Amino acid sequence: MTHAAAIAQLETHASNCENNAAIQEREGQHEDAANNRTNAAEYRQAIETLQAE
Repeated sequence: MTHAAAIAQLETHASNCENNAAIQEREGQHEDAANNRTNAAEYRQAIETLQAE
């Protein structure tokens, strides 16, 4: 897998986590929302790492 493909997949996962977190917050699922925000931040960090290579 090329970095571009990995970055695209990570971007999709990060966006999904961010969208899910917003929904979960509205529904009062704060622990799940926090988990999704953490996951999104980790995906974004991985993207930055791959882009730096």
